[in-house]
Amino acid sequence: MTAIDIRDVSLEYGEGSGARLILSDISLTVRSGEFLSVIGPSGCGKTTLLRLIAGLVTPTRGAILCGDRKVDRPSRDRAIVFQDYGRALLPWRKIWSNVALPLEGGNIQGAALRERAIELLKVMRLEAVADHYPDQLSGGMQQRVQIARSLAQEPKIWLMDEPFGALDAITRQQLQDEVARLAAERNMTVVFITHDLEEAIYLGDRVVVLGAHPGRVVEEISVDLPKPRDQLTTREDPRFLAHRHHLFGLLQGH
Repeated sequence: MTAIDIRDVSLEYGEGSGARLILSDISLTVRSGEFLSVIGPSGCGKTTLLRLIAGLVTPTRGAILCGDRKVDRPSRDRAIVFQDYGRALLPWRKIWSNVALPLEGGNIQGAALRERAIELLKVMRLEAVADHYPDQLSGGMQQRVQIARSLAQEPKIWLMDEPFGALDAITRQQLQDEVARLAAERNMTVVFITHDLEEAIYLGDRVVVLGAHPGRVVEEISVDLPKPRDQLTTREDPRFLAHRHHLFGLLQGH
């Protein structure tokens, strides 16, 4: 089944002679349960594409469908995890309260709200810091909180905008494996934006390469590596190295 269907989407900012074409004629389908990595040079519109899928931005031309519904606004079915975890969390709320934010106004109230938030923190192994504030946590822990909060929506589609870009290498690899595991366990469709070629290959079932000025699909490759993947053996696989070599060459040309 198709989870996301992007049909001839273009996005233009401005009008008349000052108009600037950001994305041009993007056509792309994402299968249900697929982990799609998107790479490309800075300024090619990767984050803009994610915001279009999230319903935060409306295309100038074309349409995006999730399931059988046209995307024209945000939806609880689509959760987004931002790169800047420091700004994504509310500093005046305790950790459990940050996680509970998407649940407020729903059927869960009172003590049950905290209990559900704690359950989600346990998934990310953060229950011990439930009563801390964001500035008391490391960057990696803050990003885990943001991931836990996104899971509170019980999304079908997980949109991730370079979520590990500011983290150290070890924390980054740990969270890569966490995200891969959670996506598989919950059968979520993932669109993952990254600058890191190895991260794109390691996580993705498929990698889409965008070119710049304007942003457009240059190439798509299927990642023929078995799952679950391993930070050492997968990255040493000749197929992994071949994909990296190919993608590096593509980006050099754009």
